[in-house]
Amino acid sequence: MSDSLRDQLLKAGLVDEQSVKKTRSSKRKKRRRGEADAEQSAASEAAARREADRRARDRTLNARRQEERRQEADEKAARQMVIDNEIAHDGEERFQFSHNGRIRPIHVSAAQRRELASGALAIARTRGRYRLIPGDIVEKVRSRAPFLIAWTAADSDSGDEDDAYADHPVPDDLMW
Repeated sequence: MSDSLRDQLLKAGLVDEQSVKKTRSSKRKKRRRGEADAEQSAASEAAARREADRRARDRTLNARRQEERRQEADEKAARQMVIDNEIAHDGEERFQFSHNGRIRPIHVSAAQRRELASGALAIARTRGRYRLIPGDIVEKVRSRAPFLIAWTAADSDSGDEDDAYADHPVPDDLMW
């Protein structure tokens, strides 16, 4: 009784040797195909995930590069705007202002000094030089490259708000 069902069917003559071999090989092929299909589908899913991740990374890198290019173009345009609108400032009076925590001097005329105090002029720094620029282009430059603006009258007034001597104004008739 140790014979398998296949062997018993062969002895009884119900099946022939050729059909037994055919069924045996088809079962093996199905097993292999099923395993291969599962492996292939898992591999294709992994490849699709890698491709999607690569595309997402490429999109973010591309967006970052475009943002950097746009920012560089804005900075270049702001620098050019400062250079184009520069006002000559070779005067006899020394105007001192604070920039990056240090007191910096610039020589201006008396009229330019009054315009600086009123806010009609501002000071910008490009290419290692401080330049006088009209007050009306300050916001245009500041929106593109805020680090170019070194000093404006509005910036210096904001420091007086938390001054310890705000309750003690300087008298109008005081002469220095």
